[in-house]
Amino acid sequence: MSENKRYLYNFIVILSCLMILLFPYFVEAKQDSDKLDEKKHIIILLVPGLSFEELDYLISNSSNPQLWKTGVYSAVNLKPEGSTSYLNNMVSLATGKRAVGVLDWNAYEKGEMLDKTPLDNLFLQWHGKKARSSLIHPYYHLLKSKNDETSFSANVGWLGRLLEDEGVFTYVLGNSDSREEKTRFASLFVMNELGEANGEISSILVDNVSEPVGKKTDHRKILDKILGIQLEQEKTLTVIEWGDLYRFFEEQPKMDTTHQLYQYEKTLKRLDDTIQEAFQLTGAELWLLSPYVNSNAYKRRNQLGPLWIWKEDRTQKELLYSDTTRRLSLVSNTDIAITLADSFKNSEPIIADSLGRPLQFVDNQDDWSVSSFQRRLEEINHVYSKRGAVLSSYVSGLVVMLIVVSLMIWLLDEKVRWRRIAEILLLSGVLSPWLYLITSPWVLLFSAFSYVVIILGSSFLLAALLRRFTKHPFSVACFVFFVTLTLDVALHSYLIERSFLSYDPVIGARYYGIGNEYAGVFIVSGILMMAPWIRLEFIQKKSELFYKLAPVLLLLVVVLGTSKLGANAGASLSTGIILVFLTYQLFLKKKKWMINVAIMGGIFISLLAGLYVLQRAQPASHIYVAFDQLLSGEFGTIWNTIQRKVQMNWKIFKISYWTQLFITSYFFIGLVLWNRKKDQLSDTQSFLIYCCIVGSLALLVLNDSGIVAAATSMFVTLSVCYGWSLEKRANKEGAEKV
Repeated sequence: MSENKRYLYNFIVILSCLMILLFPYFVEAKQDSDKLDEKKHIIILLVPGLSFEELDYLISNSSNPQLWKTGVYSAVNLKPEGSTSYLNNMVSLATGKRAVGVLDWNAYEKGEMLDKTPLDNLFLQWHGKKARSSLIHPYYHLLKSKNDETSFSANVGWLGRLLEDEGVFTYVLGNSDSREEKTRFASLFVMNELGEANGEISSILVDNVSEPVGKKTDHRKILDKILGIQLEQEKTLTVIEWGDLYRFFEEQPKMDTTHQLYQYEKTLKRLDDTIQEAFQLTGAELWLLSPYVNSNAYKRRNQLGPLWIWKEDRTQKELLYSDTTRRLSLVSNTDIAITLADSFKNSEPIIADSLGRPLQFVDNQDDWSVSSFQRRLEEINHVYSKRGAVLSSYVSGLVVMLIVVSLMIWLLDEKVRWRRIAEILLLSGVLSPWLYLITSPWVLLFSAFSYVVIILGSSFLLAALLRRFTKHPFSVACFVFFVTLTLDVALHSYLIERSFLSYDPVIGARYYGIGNEYAGVFIVSGILMMAPWIRLEFIQKKSELFYKLAPVLLLLVVVLGTSKLGANAGASLSTGIILVFLTYQLFLKKKKWMINVAIMGGIFISLLAGLYVLQRAQPASHIYVAFDQLLSGEFGTIWNTIQRKVQMNWKIFKISYWTQLFITSYFFIGLVLWNRKKDQLSDTQSFLIYCCIVGSLALLVLNDSGIVAAATSMFVTLSVCYGWSLEKRANKEGAEKV
């Protein structure tokens, strides 16, 4: 082969390799280019007052049942920063953070009057410039400044600005004006950071004397307007405030009882017609969203808002997954705005001031089932509505049990029979969190009172059996709970999600991982279950105790700290504090204080670094967000978070049922430590109890609901401490008889 041919051959080979390597980028560039030119239309049918009770009616009575056999269904947590209201909920949905509204907030059309002054003039007087958009928001500066001062610092108007930057034409139609006041909040979705938005508030309403307030929304006018906008624009977001249902619920208390039902069904029939026409004739992606459930449903604790999305392909069935909640068909209000922004994004990643994440549409038709979804909602609402009754009964029962057992130990110390009863009562208390966990799939079968009675009765029976047939009943009970919770959280937390002692998606403080009620029990159970395996006294074999206990503590740190598992940073760090305490007590107690500080500080910093590393390889969580804020120097945000956590703990202390158990457990453990006899527990048992006490105190300080975690952890610690002392007393008496 000649020199020139060899060069040509090498050139062709190199060029071919480069083309192979760069081919994916050409394809991606073409896809991005296609996306830039792609038409996209989204319609949001915003229906204030709509709850799942009304949605169930629509599904059962629709003129076109096929409508509800396609699309994507979900429930939305609507919790705002302040009290629940239509305005607060809407600001939260539109900003992607928990937010609040301001007094007298509304959107107005040019030519309307406020305080007997034309809105155009009023806007000029207040802002020093003329309003450029067709809708005027005279109070937008107050809304922005108020939310700047809240703990979440919601950025009002970022979504509207981003949609403008992406070339999306936005428009608002309709209102929810009642007899007493104007209510026009839909423009919050499309308003930019200057308070500008375009739309028509009154044009789609027609007079009808038989309807509430004498007005009704004309679905034909809605359709004509939408089709006109879509013909003129390539990318559109149209938000329709369908206020007829809101007006009905505002007027309902004044209506004749018989007429209420007639008007209710008539209004929902009209809503069904509106959805049907938009579904059949627009071809746009259609969202049915409730920003606020009506007061009747709210009082019945049916407080999650409906969301149903039909994509452009009307036959498509999908499930909705939220990275925020880590669940299918349950999303956070913080996810809505970022999802809308993501729907219109070009090739560049969106930069959004939102706590939520874009919702994912999962193509899984085998699991698509409205009936299963409705049953899961029923479970959620049942647990939420009965939680107060269950927890008050349960916690009060535990407090009474501790007081009774303490009196039995002190006053009936010589009575063997009473000591046995006390031991069974204590063991039943330790077993009760496990029973709440494993029975959670059957909560719908029982009333609140019956469920608590069954739990308490079952725990007493199991305690009696466990005491009779096992040598170390308290450690066995802790071991069973530890293993069950570990397996459940590793298998997607099916039991935890349904338990009365877990987090609540309606409240929305946590959606995944291990909540503080179970975290406290989990930590101390992991420690106390090790007692039978630590047979030698730690004074003689310090290293053996460390090597047996430290792996369990490290496992707890990983399970609690891993974003995909426990996702509880406070509990994970509290376990780290126990590990530091263990190291100090066994190896550093007699060393110089400077060495101790350096070593223990190094261990704790290593734990923080390990917790951060655990977040890097996992789905992003609230823990990762906190680390990201810390490393980005957002100390103001961190300080706001700390203040919010402190306020939450103080609020829980004042109103929570767990405060009773917290005070009682800490009071009695204080008495035990103050008046403990030398031979009451073995040295190993005493050491494990001290480790649990340190962990409970750490939970109190480091967790956002520290009162709860401290109460449950100290209750189990105190119960086991009492139980071990009774066991040792019985063993000692048995040995003396022999």
